[in-house]
Amino acid sequence: MPHPGDPRPAAMPYLPQLDGVRALAILIVFAAHCGYSHVVPGGFGVTIFFFLSGYLITTLLRIERARTGAVSLPAFYLRRSLRILPPMYLTLLASGALYAAGLLDWMPVAPAAVLGQVIFLTNYPGLFGTEAVLPVPLWSLAIEEHFYLVFPLAFVLWLGRLAPRRATLACLGLCAVVLAIRCSNVWRLPDYSLNYSWTHTRIDAILFGCCLGLWNNPVISADRAWRPALWQVAASLAVILGTLAVRDPAFRESLRYTLQSAALFVPFAYLLHGEGPLVRLLASRPMRRLGLWSYSFYLAHMTVVALVLHLRPGLHGFGLMLVAFPVTLLWCWGMYALVERPCARLRRRLLADRPPEPSLAEDGRRAGVTPA
Repeated sequence: MPHPGDPRPAAMPYLPQLDGVRALAILIVFAAHCGYSHVVPGGFGVTIFFFLSGYLITTLLRIERARTGAVSLPAFYLRRSLRILPPMYLTLLASGALYAAGLLDWMPVAPAAVLGQVIFLTNYPGLFGTEAVLPVPLWSLAIEEHFYLVFPLAFVLWLGRLAPRRATLACLGLCAVVLAIRCSNVWRLPDYSLNYSWTHTRIDAILFGCCLGLWNNPVISADRAWRPALWQVAASLAVILGTLAVRDPAFRESLRYTLQSAALFVPFAYLLHGEGPLVRLLASRPMRRLGLWSYSFYLAHMTVVALVLHLRPGLHGFGLMLVAFPVTLLWCWGMYALVERPCARLRRRLLADRPPEPSLAEDGRRAGVTPA
Protein backbone atom coordinates (compact mmCIF):
# COMPACT_ATOMS: atom_id res chain seq x y z
CA MET A 1 0.00 0.00 0.00
CA PRO A 2 1.12 3.59 -0.55
CA HIS A 3 2.62 5.47 2.34
CA PRO A 4 -0.09 7.64 3.97
CA GLY A 5 1.85 10.80 3.18
CA ASP A 6 2.00 10.14 -0.54
CA PRO A 7 -0.31 12.16 -2.84
CA ARG A 8 -2.14 10.52 -5.74
CA PRO A 9 -1.23 12.32 -8.97
CA ALA A 10 -2.83 10.87 -12.08
CA ALA A 11 0.38 10.52 -14.09
CA MET A 12 3.88 11.79 -14.58
CA PRO A 13 3.50 15.17 -16.30
CA TYR A 14 5.52 16.13 -19.33
CA LEU A 15 8.24 18.56 -18.25
CA PRO A 16 9.77 20.20 -21.34
CA GLN A 17 12.66 21.68 -19.38
CA LEU A 18 13.89 18.15 -18.64
CA ASP A 19 14.18 17.52 -22.36
CA GLY A 20 16.33 20.64 -22.40
CA VAL A 21 18.49 19.17 -19.63
CA ARG A 22 18.96 16.04 -21.75
CA ALA A 23 19.94 18.22 -24.70
CA LEU A 24 22.47 20.14 -22.62
CA ALA A 25 23.98 16.91 -21.29
CA ILE A 26 24.33 15.33 -24.73
CA LEU A 27 25.93 18.51 -26.13
CA ILE A 28 28.52 18.36 -23.34
CA VAL A 29 29.30 14.72 -24.10
CA PHE A 30 29.38 15.32 -27.85
CA ALA A 31 31.79 18.26 -27.59
CA ALA A 32 34.11 16.25 -25.35
CA HIS A 33 34.20 13.34 -27.80
CA CYS A 34 34.92 15.69 -30.71
CA GLY A 35 38.26 16.72 -29.21
CA TYR A 36 37.37 19.21 -26.50
CA SER A 37 37.62 16.85 -23.52
CA HIS A 38 40.44 18.99 -22.09
CA VAL A 39 38.00 21.90 -21.61
CA VAL A 40 34.52 20.32 -21.79
CA PRO A 41 33.68 17.86 -18.96
CA GLY A 42 32.11 14.96 -20.86
CA GLY A 43 31.96 12.89 -17.68
CA PHE A 44 29.82 15.56 -16.02
CA GLY A 45 27.34 15.30 -18.89
CA VAL A 46 26.98 11.62 -18.04
CA THR A 47 26.51 12.50 -14.36
CA ILE A 48 23.60 14.75 -15.36
CA PHE A 49 22.02 11.83 -17.22
CA PHE A 50 22.50 9.60 -14.17
CA PHE A 51 20.88 12.10 -11.79
CA LEU A 52 17.95 12.63 -14.15
CA SER A 53 17.38 8.88 -14.51
CA GLY A 54 17.27 8.38 -10.76
CA TYR A 55 14.82 11.25 -10.34
CA LEU A 56 12.46 10.16 -13.11
CA ILE A 57 12.36 6.45 -12.23
CA THR A 58 11.72 7.18 -8.54
CA THR A 59 8.97 9.66 -9.37
CA LEU A 60 7.28 7.21 -11.77
CA LEU A 61 7.40 4.44 -9.16
CA ARG A 62 5.93 6.71 -6.48
CA ILE A 63 3.12 7.85 -8.76
CA GLU A 64 2.24 4.30 -9.78
CA ARG A 65 2.24 3.10 -6.17
CA ALA A 66 0.15 6.04 -4.99
CA ARG A 67 -2.40 5.61 -7.78
CA THR A 68 -2.78 1.82 -7.87
CA GLY A 69 -1.52 0.70 -4.48
CA ALA A 70 1.32 -1.34 -5.97
CA VAL A 71 4.16 -1.30 -8.50
CA SER A 72 4.05 -3.82 -11.32
CA LEU A 73 7.61 -5.03 -11.82
CA PRO A 74 6.78 -6.90 -15.07
CA ALA A 75 5.27 -3.69 -16.48
CA PHE A 76 8.30 -1.69 -15.40
CA TYR A 77 10.78 -4.07 -17.01
CA LEU A 78 8.70 -4.34 -20.19
CA ARG A 79 8.52 -0.56 -20.47
CA ARG A 80 12.27 -0.15 -19.97
CA SER A 81 13.11 -2.99 -22.37
CA LEU A 82 11.02 -1.53 -25.20
CA ARG A 83 12.48 1.89 -24.57
CA ILE A 84 16.15 0.91 -24.32
CA LEU A 85 16.90 -2.31 -26.18
CA PRO A 86 15.71 -1.79 -29.80
CA PRO A 87 17.66 1.45 -30.42
CA MET A 88 20.70 0.10 -28.61
CA TYR A 89 20.98 -3.18 -30.49
CA LEU A 90 20.27 -1.55 -33.84
CA THR A 91 22.99 1.03 -33.21
CA LEU A 92 25.42 -1.71 -32.22
CA LEU A 93 24.54 -3.62 -35.39
CA ALA A 94 25.07 -0.54 -37.58
CA SER A 95 28.37 0.27 -35.86
CA GLY A 96 29.54 -3.33 -36.27
CA ALA A 97 28.63 -3.30 -39.97
CA LEU A 98 30.58 -0.07 -40.55
CA TYR A 99 33.56 -1.48 -38.67
CA ALA A 100 33.46 -4.73 -40.66
CA ALA A 101 33.39 -2.68 -43.87
CA GLY A 102 36.54 -0.84 -42.80
CA LEU A 103 34.78 2.54 -42.58
CA LEU A 104 35.55 3.45 -38.97
CA ASP A 105 38.68 5.18 -37.75
CA TRP A 106 38.76 3.08 -34.60
CA MET A 107 40.89 0.70 -32.59
CA PRO A 108 40.80 -3.07 -33.29
CA VAL A 109 37.62 -4.56 -31.84
CA ALA A 110 37.57 -7.80 -29.83
CA PRO A 111 34.49 -10.08 -29.92
CA ALA A 112 34.65 -10.55 -26.14
CA ALA A 113 34.43 -6.80 -25.61
CA VAL A 114 31.44 -6.55 -27.94
CA LEU A 115 29.78 -9.35 -25.93
CA GLY A 116 30.28 -7.18 -22.86
CA GLN A 117 28.45 -4.37 -24.64
CA VAL A 118 25.59 -6.66 -25.64
CA ILE A 119 24.97 -7.97 -22.11
CA PHE A 120 25.51 -4.65 -20.26
CA LEU A 121 28.83 -5.52 -18.64
CA THR A 122 31.13 -3.36 -20.73
CA ASN A 123 31.84 -1.17 -17.69
CA TYR A 124 33.63 -4.17 -16.12
CA PRO A 125 36.28 -4.81 -18.80
CA GLY A 126 38.22 -7.07 -16.45
CA LEU A 127 35.52 -9.71 -16.89
CA PHE A 128 36.42 -10.03 -20.56
CA GLY A 129 40.11 -9.13 -20.46
CA THR A 130 39.75 -6.36 -23.05
CA GLU A 131 38.36 -2.88 -23.58
CA ALA A 132 38.40 -3.13 -27.40
CA VAL A 133 34.73 -2.25 -27.87
CA LEU A 134 32.75 -0.88 -30.80
CA PRO A 135 32.38 2.95 -30.74
CA VAL A 136 29.02 2.84 -28.94
CA PRO A 137 29.38 4.28 -25.38
CA LEU A 138 27.53 1.63 -23.40
CA TRP A 139 29.45 1.74 -20.12
CA SER A 140 27.09 4.39 -18.75
CA LEU A 141 24.02 2.60 -20.07
CA ALA A 142 25.26 -0.55 -18.32
CA ILE A 143 25.26 1.33 -15.00
CA GLU A 144 21.71 2.52 -15.63
CA GLU A 145 20.58 -0.98 -16.57
CA HIS A 146 22.01 -2.38 -13.35
CA PHE A 147 20.09 0.32 -11.49
CA TYR A 148 16.88 -0.51 -13.36
CA LEU A 149 17.25 -4.17 -12.44
CA VAL A 150 17.73 -3.61 -8.71
CA PHE A 151 16.09 -0.34 -7.66
CA PRO A 152 12.42 -1.11 -8.53
CA LEU A 153 12.66 -4.35 -6.55
CA ALA A 154 14.22 -2.47 -3.62
CA PHE A 155 11.45 0.12 -3.89
CA VAL A 156 8.72 -2.53 -3.78
CA LEU A 157 10.24 -4.51 -0.91
CA TRP A 158 11.79 -1.74 1.16
CA LEU A 159 12.07 1.91 0.14
CA GLY A 160 8.45 2.34 -0.93
CA ARG A 161 7.31 1.15 2.50
CA LEU A 162 9.22 3.91 4.26
CA ALA A 163 8.20 7.51 4.78
CA PRO A 164 9.76 9.66 2.02
CA ARG A 165 12.21 11.31 4.41
CA ARG A 166 13.42 7.97 5.78
CA ALA A 167 13.70 6.52 2.28
CA THR A 168 15.82 9.53 1.31
CA LEU A 169 18.12 8.95 4.28
CA ALA A 170 18.47 5.31 3.23
CA CYS A 171 19.54 6.40 -0.29
CA LEU A 172 21.99 8.90 1.19
CA GLY A 173 23.42 6.10 3.31
CA LEU A 174 24.00 4.05 0.16
CA CYS A 175 25.67 7.09 -1.43
CA ALA A 176 28.03 7.24 1.55
CA VAL A 177 28.88 3.55 1.09
CA VAL A 178 29.69 4.14 -2.60
CA LEU A 179 31.91 7.10 -1.68
CA ALA A 180 33.71 4.94 0.88
CA ILE A 181 34.35 2.28 -1.78
CA ARG A 182 35.77 4.87 -4.18
CA CYS A 183 38.05 6.30 -1.50
CA SER A 184 39.19 2.80 -0.55
CA ASN A 185 40.01 2.04 -4.19
CA VAL A 186 42.06 5.23 -4.47
CA TRP A 187 44.00 4.26 -1.37
CA ARG A 188 44.63 0.56 -2.13
CA LEU A 189 44.57 0.11 -5.94
CA PRO A 190 47.56 1.05 -8.13
CA ASP A 191 45.13 1.91 -10.94
CA TYR A 192 41.85 3.30 -9.64
CA SER A 193 40.75 4.89 -12.93
CA LEU A 194 37.90 2.39 -13.30
CA ASN A 195 36.15 4.17 -10.43
CA TYR A 196 34.89 6.22 -13.36
CA SER A 197 32.90 3.40 -14.95
CA TRP A 198 32.19 0.63 -12.43
CA THR A 199 28.56 0.41 -11.34
CA HIS A 200 29.39 0.06 -7.65
CA THR A 201 31.52 3.22 -7.76
CA ARG A 202 29.26 5.45 -9.87
CA ILE A 203 25.69 4.49 -9.02
CA ASP A 204 25.53 7.16 -6.30
CA ALA A 205 24.94 9.79 -9.01
CA ILE A 206 21.68 7.98 -9.80
CA LEU A 207 20.84 7.59 -6.11
CA PHE A 208 21.18 11.33 -5.53
CA GLY A 209 18.53 11.76 -8.23
CA CYS A 210 16.40 9.23 -6.33
CA CYS A 211 16.70 11.46 -3.27
CA LEU A 212 15.07 14.34 -5.16
CA GLY A 213 12.37 11.93 -6.34
CA LEU A 214 11.67 10.98 -2.73
CA TRP A 215 12.08 14.23 -0.82
CA ASN A 216 10.98 17.75 -1.79
CA ASN A 217 9.85 16.53 -5.18
CA PRO A 218 7.98 19.40 -6.92
CA VAL A 219 6.08 16.95 -9.15
CA ILE A 220 4.72 15.05 -6.14
CA SER A 221 4.06 17.95 -3.76
CA ALA A 222 4.56 21.28 -5.47
CA ASP A 223 3.03 23.27 -2.61
CA ARG A 224 5.43 21.84 -0.01
CA ALA A 225 8.59 21.27 -2.03
CA TRP A 226 11.62 23.45 -1.44
CA ARG A 227 12.03 26.19 -4.05
CA PRO A 228 15.71 27.19 -4.31
CA ALA A 229 16.58 30.84 -4.73
CA LEU A 230 18.75 31.92 -7.63
CA TRP A 231 21.72 32.54 -5.32
CA GLN A 232 21.47 28.95 -4.12
CA VAL A 233 21.45 27.70 -7.72
CA ALA A 234 24.49 29.87 -8.43
CA ALA A 235 26.27 28.51 -5.36
CA SER A 236 25.62 24.91 -6.38
CA LEU A 237 26.91 25.60 -9.90
CA ALA A 238 30.01 27.18 -8.35
CA VAL A 239 30.61 23.96 -6.41
CA ILE A 240 30.36 21.97 -9.65
CA LEU A 241 32.78 24.31 -11.42
CA GLY A 242 35.14 23.99 -8.48
CA THR A 243 35.18 20.21 -8.79
CA LEU A 244 36.06 20.55 -12.47
CA ALA A 245 38.91 22.93 -11.70
CA VAL A 246 40.66 20.50 -9.35
CA ARG A 247 43.00 18.32 -11.42
CA ASP A 248 44.23 15.92 -8.74
CA PRO A 249 43.40 12.36 -9.94
CA ALA A 250 42.66 11.03 -6.45
CA PHE A 251 40.08 13.79 -5.87
CA ARG A 252 38.59 13.38 -9.33
CA GLU A 253 38.01 9.64 -8.84
CA SER A 254 36.64 9.89 -5.32
CA LEU A 255 35.00 13.00 -3.89
CA ARG A 256 34.31 14.74 -7.21
CA TYR A 257 31.34 12.53 -8.13
CA THR A 258 29.74 12.98 -4.71
CA LEU A 259 30.04 16.77 -4.76
CA GLN A 260 28.75 17.07 -8.31
CA SER A 261 25.77 14.77 -7.76
CA ALA A 262 24.80 16.39 -4.46
CA ALA A 263 25.09 19.86 -6.00
CA LEU A 264 22.79 18.88 -8.87
CA PHE A 265 19.95 18.57 -6.35
CA VAL A 266 19.67 22.38 -6.25
CA PRO A 267 19.40 23.31 -9.97
CA PHE A 268 17.12 20.34 -10.61
CA ALA A 269 14.81 21.39 -7.77
CA TYR A 270 14.76 24.90 -9.24
CA LEU A 271 14.00 23.70 -12.78
CA LEU A 272 11.21 21.36 -11.68
CA HIS A 273 9.19 24.30 -10.38
CA GLY A 274 8.88 25.37 -14.02
CA GLU A 275 9.58 29.09 -13.67
CA GLY A 276 12.33 31.47 -14.68
CA PRO A 277 14.44 32.34 -17.73
CA LEU A 278 16.58 29.19 -17.49
CA VAL A 279 13.47 27.04 -17.62
CA ARG A 280 12.25 28.90 -20.71
CA LEU A 281 15.62 28.44 -22.41
CA LEU A 282 15.74 24.70 -21.71
CA ALA A 283 12.10 24.31 -22.79
CA SER A 284 12.72 26.04 -26.13
CA ARG A 285 11.84 24.12 -29.26
CA PRO A 286 15.40 23.25 -30.41
CA MET A 287 16.37 22.02 -26.95
CA ARG A 288 13.20 19.97 -26.61
CA ARG A 289 13.76 18.35 -29.99
CA LEU A 290 17.37 17.45 -29.25
CA GLY A 291 16.34 16.19 -25.83
CA LEU A 292 13.70 14.01 -27.43
CA TRP A 293 16.41 12.38 -29.55
CA SER A 294 19.13 12.42 -26.90
CA TYR A 295 19.14 8.65 -26.25
CA SER A 296 19.70 7.74 -29.89
CA PHE A 297 22.14 10.63 -30.22
CA TYR A 298 24.18 9.32 -27.31
CA LEU A 299 24.24 5.82 -28.76
CA ALA A 300 25.26 6.86 -32.28
CA HIS A 301 27.48 9.91 -31.96
CA MET A 302 30.82 8.15 -31.41
CA THR A 303 30.27 5.84 -34.39
CA VAL A 304 29.45 8.89 -36.54
CA VAL A 305 32.57 10.70 -35.28
CA ALA A 306 34.70 7.65 -36.12
CA LEU A 307 33.10 7.45 -39.58
CA VAL A 308 33.70 11.15 -40.30
CA LEU A 309 37.32 10.87 -39.15
CA HIS A 310 37.80 7.90 -41.49
CA LEU A 311 36.43 9.87 -44.45
CA ARG A 312 38.00 13.22 -43.47
CA PRO A 313 41.09 12.49 -41.33
CA GLY A 314 42.11 16.13 -41.08
CA LEU A 315 38.97 17.27 -39.26
CA HIS A 316 39.08 18.05 -35.58
CA GLY A 317 37.37 20.20 -32.99
CA PHE A 318 34.66 22.54 -34.26
CA GLY A 319 34.95 21.36 -37.87
CA LEU A 320 34.42 17.77 -36.75
CA MET A 321 31.37 18.83 -34.76
CA LEU A 322 29.89 20.69 -37.74
CA VAL A 323 30.04 17.56 -39.89
CA ALA A 324 29.23 14.89 -37.30
CA PHE A 325 26.31 16.71 -35.66
CA PRO A 326 23.86 16.74 -38.63
CA VAL A 327 24.81 13.18 -39.60
CA THR A 328 24.02 12.02 -36.06
CA LEU A 329 20.74 13.92 -36.13
CA LEU A 330 19.82 12.16 -39.36
CA TRP A 331 20.33 8.79 -37.66
CA CYS A 332 18.25 10.00 -34.70
CA TRP A 333 15.41 11.10 -36.95
CA GLY A 334 15.27 7.68 -38.60
CA MET A 335 15.53 5.87 -35.27
CA TYR A 336 12.77 8.00 -33.77
CA ALA A 337 10.39 7.58 -36.70
CA LEU A 338 11.01 3.89 -37.41
CA VAL A 339 11.85 2.44 -33.99
CA GLU A 340 11.27 4.63 -30.94
CA ARG A 341 7.82 5.94 -31.80
CA PRO A 342 6.43 2.50 -32.83
CA CYS A 343 7.86 1.03 -29.63
CA ALA A 344 6.18 3.81 -27.64
CA ARG A 345 2.84 2.94 -29.21
CA LEU A 346 3.42 -0.73 -28.42
CA ARG A 347 4.20 0.13 -24.80
CA ARG A 348 0.95 2.03 -24.49
CA ARG A 349 -1.06 -0.86 -25.95
CA LEU A 350 0.56 -3.49 -23.77
CA LEU A 351 0.41 -1.39 -20.60
CA ALA A 352 -2.91 0.34 -21.07
CA ASP A 353 -3.95 -0.56 -17.51
CA ARG A 354 -0.89 1.04 -15.91
CA PRO A 355 -0.38 4.74 -15.10
CA PRO A 356 1.07 6.34 -18.24
CA GLU A 357 4.47 7.98 -18.45
CA PRO A 358 5.12 10.90 -20.80
CA SER A 359 5.10 9.28 -24.22
CA LEU A 360 7.36 9.92 -27.17
CA ALA A 361 4.33 10.86 -29.22
CA GLU A 362 3.22 13.43 -26.64
CA ASP A 363 6.75 14.75 -26.33
CA GLY A 364 6.97 14.94 -30.11
CA ARG A 365 3.88 17.09 -30.38
CA ARG A 366 5.22 19.47 -27.79
CA ALA A 367 8.61 19.52 -29.48
CA GLY A 368 7.09 20.28 -32.86
CA VAL A 369 7.49 16.76 -34.25
CA THR A 370 4.18 15.65 -35.68
CA PRO A 371 3.35 12.06 -34.66
CA ALA A 372 1.83 9.60 -37.07
